[in-house]
Amino acid sequence: MTSRDRRERRRRLLWWSALPALLVLCLAAKMLSVGILADTAARSFAAGDSGSVADAAGGMRTANFIEPHKAPFAEGDGLFLVGDFAAARQRFEEALHLAGPADECVVRVNLALTIERLGDAEAKTEDAMAAARLFAEGVAVAEAAPEGCFASAAEAAADASAESGAGEQLKQAAERLQQKADAAAADNTTPQPPEGPGQDALPADPGQQSQLEQLRDSAREAQSERNSGQERDEYLRDDGSGPGVDRPW
Repeated sequence: MTSRDRRERRRRLLWWSALPALLVLCLAAKMLSVGILADTAARSFAAGDSGSVADAAGGMRTANFIEPHKAPFAEGDGLFLVGDFAAARQRFEEALHLAGPADECVVRVNLALTIERLGDAEAKTEDAMAAARLFAEGVAVAEAAPEGCFASAAEAAADASAESGAGEQLKQAAERLQQKADAAAADNTTPQPPEGPGQDALPADPGQQSQLEQLRDSAREAQSERNSGQERDEYLRDDGSGPGVDRPW
């Protein structure tokens, strides 16, 4: 083997040994950039800057093979800021499909709360049937969460992770959505027509009467909560009194 051949072989060996190192460096750079962009998205969301949230989410979509759910999650946050709840729901559903078990609870909270806002909008238009359907879909999202999402109060106090806080938020959202679904179902009940002259009184429907009795209290509470909109803000705001906000990042 000539010296030229040896040099050529050495160059090939150096190239092939450098390739894994380059891949590791690229991977590390991508992980670092995702962390930076995620932090930018979180700060922009807290500031109400939907444009910056969208820009950060776009950056996270590029070649993000490690945590692909973070980009649609951030996009959903940005769409929620501008009140486009239908599009936000689509992004959160995409994020849920891509998220691993560690972040599933957090994504489900955002998705359930977004569906709740869609139901609230239908309730304002007095479309009780559509509102009840959406609230029921939100309940289904919460109830489909894995068992580990719902920690006991003692476990939640001992565990300062976002996942533990997300479980409590998800439980509260499920209860609230169920109350609203029941209230919307009660609103959708058709009243009996008044009796006319010479008409026999129709007997009351026992099932309907029982339903109204059971839902009266929850209907009042749900009506007072319908326009509050506070739960989503509490979910995404870190007030310094507890663990960090429930985000995947």
